[in-house]
Amino acid sequence: MKALHIHHDANSSAGVIGELVSDRGIDSVQHQVCLQAGSPAGNAVFPNPAEFDLIFVYGSRWSVYEEAVAHWVTPELEFLRQADVAGVAVLGMCFGGQLLSAAHGGGVAPGHTPEIGWLSIEPDAESGRSVLIDPGPWMQWHFDCFEIPDGAQPLAHSSAGPQAFLLRNNLAVQFHPEVNRLVLEEWLIDDLDQLADLGVDPEPLLTEADRQLHASRERAARLLDYFLPS
Repeated sequence: MKALHIHHDANSSAGVIGELVSDRGIDSVQHQVCLQAGSPAGNAVFPNPAEFDLIFVYGSRWSVYEEAVAHWVTPELEFLRQADVAGVAVLGMCFGGQLLSAAHGGGVAPGHTPEIGWLSIEPDAESGRSVLIDPGPWMQWHFDCFEIPDGAQPLAHSSAGPQAFLLRNNLAVQFHPEVNRLVLEEWLIDDLDQLADLGVDPEPLLTEADRQLHASRERAARLLDYFLPS
């Protein structure tokens, strides 16, 4: 199999997801949208999704609806719709999950409260697929929330809003299964201002990343193994 990893920020990496994909003998291609740290200017050209078996769509400090990123968000939404038509499995994480919602008729809006930290979520028992999503804790870092598109199965939620949905081969999660200490340290290079604005101390986040190292990797592995095409 061949996987495509789409990164939107210059300080984004595949982290735990990349390691798990490599462990399973899957070849990976990294696609970078924004090259300059802290800049929304990005590459609006995306690969042909039909050339891949798996697509991983990572987070961003930007919002899906911001005019500053419309020049690459609009073509990326079309790219995701093309991937859906081609039957390619897509896992969208945080901003990536929000893109999946927007691409398939849902919506994205500011949440009533930010979620930042290692937080637990509530699986949706009524979906019948709750075994898919572990309650966590998962690393969260988001200010926006996605809607569940029509026809999608809600899989988990928190007090802030929906946390996961499944639509055909598209799995959207609001959290970050890719996070370990190294990923967080990369984010803190350019995104520390977001924590400072909220009065959030980054050190407990890093300490918890160390404490969650093995458990969070196991949770991400279960999520990935469900997601992989049979």
